[in-house]
Amino acid sequence: MGWSISRFSGEEILEIALQMEGSGKLFYEKALPYAESAALKEMLIYLAAEETKHLEAFRKLGEQLNYYFVPNESYLGEYGDYVKSLINSHIFKISEAEDLVKAIKDDRDILQFAMRFEKDSIGIFQEFKNVANKAGAELIEQLIEEEKKHIRKIAALFQ
Repeated sequence: MGWSISRFSGEEILEIALQMEGSGKLFYEKALPYAESAALKEMLIYLAAEETKHLEAFRKLGEQLNYYFVPNESYLGEYGDYVKSLINSHIFKISEAEDLVKAIKDDRDILQFAMRFEKDSIGIFQEFKNVANKAGAELIEQLIEEEKKHIRKIAALFQ
């Protein structure tokens, strides 16, 4: 994916979202055999299914995104640098999902990875709302609310 200097295309934003959701789904599926508790296994199945729903939602959203978003910047490329740093620091990249699974020592590790993924996703989705039209922004807000529910579900298992 190429990054433009002063603009993001809707297609670039969509590609990022699809990669994020796909890598989360892959992690949840790969972590399942490592989960010790039945409650965690159930939650991982649920989260993988949710990521599948989000993948479909983002595919539909691609039709609603504004083609170009020109951000208000203090210097040329500022917004691009900001979004790139968000994406690059995101816990899950599909290429790294296997390595994350190999690092699992116990259920707590799975929960920590899952919690970080969901929190990172919310931050990135907030930025995606900036490039969406009204209908797209409403859909993204629904996805953010779902991610918040996932966080509550994960947090409940930490206890």
